[in-house]
Amino acid sequence: MHLRSISLRGFKSFPDPVEIRLERGVAVVVGPNGSGKSNIADAIVWAAGSLSPTELRAEKADDVLFAGSAGQPAADWCEVELLFDNADGRLGDLEFSEVSILRRLHRGGEGQYLVNRAPVRRTDLVELLSDVGLGSGMHSVIGQGRVEAVLASSPTERRALVEEAAGLGKFKRRRHRAELKLARVAREVERARDVEAEARKRLRPLALQATAAERAEKLRVQIAAAEARVAELDLAELADRLAQAQERKAASALERKRVEGQLESLLLERGGVEEELADAAGKREAATAGLYRLRSAGERVALRTESLGDLAERLRRELEAARTARPRADVEDTLVAARHAARERDRLTEQAAAAAERLRALERSLAEREGIPPAARELSERGHRLALDGLDVDPGYERAVAAALAFRASAVTAASPSEALGLVE
Repeated sequence: MHLRSISLRGFKSFPDPVEIRLERGVAVVVGPNGSGKSNIADAIVWAAGSLSPTELRAEKADDVLFAGSAGQPAADWCEVELLFDNADGRLGDLEFSEVSILRRLHRGGEGQYLVNRAPVRRTDLVELLSDVGLGSGMHSVIGQGRVEAVLASSPTERRALVEEAAGLGKFKRRRHRAELKLARVAREVERARDVEAEARKRLRPLALQATAAERAEKLRVQIAAAEARVAELDLAELADRLAQAQERKAASALERKRVEGQLESLLLERGGVEEELADAAGKREAATAGLYRLRSAGERVALRTESLGDLAERLRRELEAARTARPRADVEDTLVAARHAARERDRLTEQAAAAAERLRALERSLAEREGIPPAARELSERGHRLALDGLDVDPGYERAVAAALAFRASAVTAASPSEALGLVE
């Protein structure tokens, strides 16, 4: 394996980019003390994946960054790139003729490893360099005072050094990592066994719970089926009740229509009856007005009859007196006056009879509509003259007034004209 070049930038005493090309054979770097010869060896160790600041002659990881000078500011990041010739394919399984190993560090601790400009893990980089004997702890780089330490080392340390030089260090590290993994696996297995034991302890309660859950699920299904059946029965019952309610509603509608029809007919009949009552009331008012007129006419006839009676009585007395004392001429005048009074009486009597006839006709019409007491109706049918039966009569006294009128009518019929006039009065 051949290291072709070393590129440095911002590493320790190299603030500017520097590329060191190495030819095959032995390469020697010559310079005075403090010129940075040892920094080149530190750059190779740091790029190979070293994490120990003591191997780099530093106190902390950020000390590898350029700290600055009077004319140069401090570097914010640094990087070291190693370019290997891999024409013989000794550098792992990489199929590249040249392999670039680059490590970059930013101030603050953020670092990065790249192989052929591709980011990789530090473990992968260490494994890759272990195949060529370059890496941490392989003593490929021997610094100042390291020879004396090797010569004064114990047999065990020498054996480790020989094994590293023989290339066994890689396998020892692999074995160590495998042992660490086995230890972690053993711990995980132990934890898994503890979990298994705990699970076995809880297995029976869990089995009981699972059985109870299965039974609960079955019961839930059965309950759901029963509830569905109950719901179906309820729906069927509700459907029957709905059908019955609809039938009752239809019957109620028909009955309502029938009742409304009867009500309309009754309202029509009521309207007709009200119209008849209105007509009857109008006719009754007209008849009452006529009856009042007849009553007033009867009263006037009665007054005139009374005056004629007085006149007849006076004439009778005067006639008797004239027969005894007065001359014949006066008697004749008196007779003429008496005849005139008699004719006037006859005329008034005829008027009274006509008025009585009209009154009887009016009473018959009123009897047909309202109903006259039986006694008065019977007297009216007999044809008696009831000239004074148009008086106002209080309710309940119809029969008494009718009897009195009948008695007076019979008396008028049986009496003489002069007596009749007195009775009528």
